[in-house]
Amino acid sequence: MRAEQIVDLIACASPQAQVPGNDLLIGMLAREIAALSYKLTEQELYRLIAVGALVYERGGADGRDS
Repeated sequence: MRAEQIVDLIACASPQAQVPGNDLLIGMLAREIAALSYKLTEQELYRLIAVGALVYERGGADGRDS
């Protein structure tokens, strides 16, 4: 799947869905990365963790911590 397709799917998420707090969101992301980690190279895993760190920092900066 191309990145553009993934962005489109993310953007089409149900507006009725409750948005989780930052801590819950990071936990969800960590579980998904852990489930995929055996398939990833060390570099791929690092990149996903780096994205998670950016999401975490962004959530804290926006005051959306749970």
